[in-house]
Amino acid sequence: MRGEDPGRERGFTLTELMVTVAIIGVLVALGVTLLRASPQPVDVASQVSSKLAETSRKAVSYGAVRGDVAAALGSRARMRAVFTASASGVTVAIDRLEEEPFPSTAASWVPLSSAPLHASVTLAGYTPAAVLAGGGAPTVAVGASGTFEVRCYPDGTCDGVTVYLVNRNGARKARVVVLPLGGTPMTFDSW
Repeated sequence: MRGEDPGRERGFTLTELMVTVAIIGVLVALGVTLLRASPQPVDVASQVSSKLAETSRKAVSYGAVRGDVAAALGSRARMRAVFTASASGVTVAIDRLEEEPFPSTAASWVPLSSAPLHASVTLAGYTPAAVLAGGGAPTVAVGASGTFEVRCYPDGTCDGVTVYLVNRNGARKARVVVLPLGGTPMTFDSW
């Protein structure tokens, strides 16, 4: 015999297995954290594009604004997407115009949904026109705090606008172009 106790079996203790599992868990958590890609401006631009397309669709589904209300407000817009920049990030809210019962010509904006954009991307500004050619820049800066809106109408058209997005270090840029003719907003991975 070799001096081993024949009644003793070889193997790992419970403590050894628990330490091994804990080490593997820490390594997996670090790997997932380090390998997870931060959203790029073009990803956030796709999110903005989806919100604007949703605004246009809902404007059609809620129908026309009463003529007397539209005349009193000076606009026949049924929906709007409101972009708000603050220290905590950028939020896109969708609001619907709700008319008061006849004979009143008053109406108010009622919030339907709101979505924050990823904090790694900021709103550089916008141009109140659809800019398809690259090489431009926003004509209206939004900055760390500001707001603007894109109105959509019951026929599915929206105000023409170009929304400019940039990541925090300014290295990557994207833009969303809304044509006033209607349809799906277009997303570009550069300015």
